[in-house]
Amino acid sequence: MIKVEELGGLLKRIGNYNPELFESSFEDRLIFQKTVYLLQAFGLYLGYYFSWYIHGPYSTQLTREGFALIDKYHEVPPVRFIEDEDEVLFREFQIFLGKRKNDADWLEILASIHFLKKLYPTENNERTINKVMDKDPHFSREICEEACEYLKKFGLI
Repeated sequence: MIKVEELGGLLKRIGNYNPELFESSFEDRLIFQKTVYLLQAFGLYLGYYFSWYIHGPYSTQLTREGFALIDKYHEVPPVRFIEDEDEVLFREFQIFLGKRKNDADWLEILASIHFLKKLYPTENNERTINKVMDKDPHFSREICEEACEYLKKFGLI
């Protein structure tokens, strides 16, 4: 597992972790969880294990790291990956997040669909989408289908 300072350095480059809001804002913690989950899904494994929870993939250890980072975040510099291939993947990941890097619902849908497709690889998209919608009925079928297509576009499912 990477050090909390290294995690902070990556989050500085991504730009969607706010230490001032992390403790009080569920949405900010959700964005944090799903960002790191999707970063690992992109092939940049940081050492966090995720299990299925109320809002999709969740890591208890990552939550601890997020709280530990609150006081250190302003001191850590942005970090780069050692391997050039990992840096290329990271830049692709930043493109993947794009302008929706602070959209908690979008990130939750992407992470949930990805997690379920990895857990049940033989299930079709329809069944996966139904599971995501059962989990959170305010997600529309259209946005879930859009998320499936988006994940396919980037080779994640």
